[in-house]
Amino acid sequence: MSTDKHNILLVEKNPMIGSVIASTAYQLNLATVRKVTSLSAARQYLMHDRISALIANIDDEAADLAFLQALRDATFRAPSDLPVAIITPGCNGEFAEKLKALKVSRILLKPFKVRDVITTIELVTAPKN
Repeated sequence: MSTDKHNILLVEKNPMIGSVIASTAYQLNLATVRKVTSLSAARQYLMHDRISALIANIDDEAADLAFLQALRDATFRAPSDLPVAIITPGCNGEFAEKLKALKVSRILLKPFKVRDVITTIELVTAPKN
């Protein structure tokens, strides 16, 4: 495995879940995970720092979807094609279509298993073909 770790921004309101994700990535040498607890903090982070992927707790709310749209519009220092995975408590067909239009790579439904997080981190940090 490469020693050049990816830098993932994790937006998770629950500090315990955030810590589990960050420590799993660290222990398996998958990525460096930077944790923030809100989209507002994520916006600040993305204005100044570069990341290689985003995992965010997103609901089907206008503000959450506007954040993803701003990311795709290259409003931040991140590339517009940045790999994105979301964590959400539920996802109906309409919400899934909105996420597909915003090029979300993966949807993690709560509650999730640690292996799902590992797979998600591997997916969002995989080299692009």
